[in-house]
Amino acid sequence: MNDKTDEARVDPRQLPADSFTDSDIVRIQLVNSAASNAYRLSEYAQMVGEDQAQAGDYVRLAKVHDANDSLMRDAVVAERVRGTSWEILAEALGVSPEEAEREWGDAEARWRRATPVTSVYRKDPGFHAAAADKYITTDNPRPFGPGGGQPLSASLDAAAHINGRDVAAADQAFAGASVCAHCSR
Repeated sequence: MNDKTDEARVDPRQLPADSFTDSDIVRIQLVNSAASNAYRLSEYAQMVGEDQAQAGDYVRLAKVHDANDSLMRDAVVAERVRGTSWEILAEALGVSPEEAEREWGDAEARWRRATPVTSVYRKDPGFHAAAADKYITTDNPRPFGPGGGQPLSASLDAAAHINGRDVAAADQAFAGASVCAHCSR
């Protein structure tokens, strides 16, 4: 790890569950969804590569992976929770804003209605943030580049008081607004 990562080291399991913002929780959920999809696809590749399949498994499992839109759903919800408009999402998805909202609006509404009883991410965000950190920093999700990315917990709003992160600046940067009036960043 580099010095910047060491300085920002936070054990998200030690943070109070109510200190995590909606933005934190949705980002934790998105990283875990991406990691889960990556693991499933690597298992699929291994099954194909090692010829462990039964007749029909290639298609059956490919159909499951293709039909599984959990990563896209979680990505759209994360964008919406963090303030991205349907117009910007529609442009990214190649559809009209109305189509985007019709397709993904219910997922956003369900996410916003979730409680610690109905969502494992809301119930114990620190546990899931730690799992995301482990995946990012040790499971080498980038096989063609160096592993050891900066942990998600270093950029969580819940950890800002520990690592000195400027939450308002990060939110402005995500929304595309200038953070620094002097340097346009």
